[in-house]
Amino acid sequence: MILEYQHLSLGEFPIVEKYKFESPFRVDASLRNEACFMHVIQGRSDLYTPNGKIEIEKRDNFVMKCGSYLNDWKTNEKGEPNEAIVVHFYPDVLKEIYENELPNILKNKQTKQLTHLQKVQSTEMLNNYLESLFFYIDNPGVVTDELIKLKVKELILLLVNTEDSEKLKSLLSNLFTETEYKFKEIIQAHLFEDLRLQDLAILTGTSLSTFKRKFNKVFGTSPNQYIKSKRLEKAMDLISHTEMRISDIAYDCGFNDLGYFSKSFTSEFGKAPTAFRKDLVVT
Repeated sequence: MILEYQHLSLGEFPIVEKYKFESPFRVDASLRNEACFMHVIQGRSDLYTPNGKIEIEKRDNFVMKCGSYLNDWKTNEKGEPNEAIVVHFYPDVLKEIYENELPNILKNKQTKQLTHLQKVQSTEMLNNYLESLFFYIDNPGVVTDELIKLKVKELILLLVNTEDSEKLKSLLSNLFTETEYKFKEIIQAHLFEDLRLQDLAILTGTSLSTFKRKFNKVFGTSPNQYIKSKRLEKAMDLISHTEMRISDIAYDCGFNDLGYFSKSFTSEFGKAPTAFRKDLVVT
């Protein structure tokens, strides 16, 4: 749930946004024809991309290129709300800011960029920049369009002059080019994550109904049946060949309900997980 929202805009485009929200909070964070810089003021999350997952923590800074994302914000130990500030990059706005003469880093594409985001190391200059954003977003009356444009330019200059500048330059040069993945690759990358079908649909950039139809066409069965089957196969393998606890195996295979896991495993293999392991030792 969003508790507090503040923003600074250029026309219809929100450029700087500051959020305070309760957790747990799972949200579609996809960026369509835009990119952004984010600073986590308070909180932690698992940020899912089409080909993986990145853990985000308090005080992390990162740049996200155009693409499909799912942000799963976790509950904080002290029950404090999460907070984040975001600076958005839009192609049309950047053209306006730079008067149609984009800097080379934003228009000269480098090697094909497969990374969806790049973490940015905190520096004194970046921290000072963030402090200025906090001031302006709390005092919108002193903010003008020209000031917002200058703050966007300032951020881009900071990013291309960090210790990770080479990686960031590669990302920035492909900022608005969404990395393409095959449908099957996205599913395989997230088979054992605790994700709902709606979440997988987000990561494939489709509606839930389209996702189900496409899944059936690609895999020849329903998503629920295929995913459960693959998770149980992995669980059976781990029970047979490791000494991991059953609860840990269930979690690692994408089951967050131990009772449901045990019931499904018994239905699939004829024995409960613990009994299945004991019988292996006997034989």
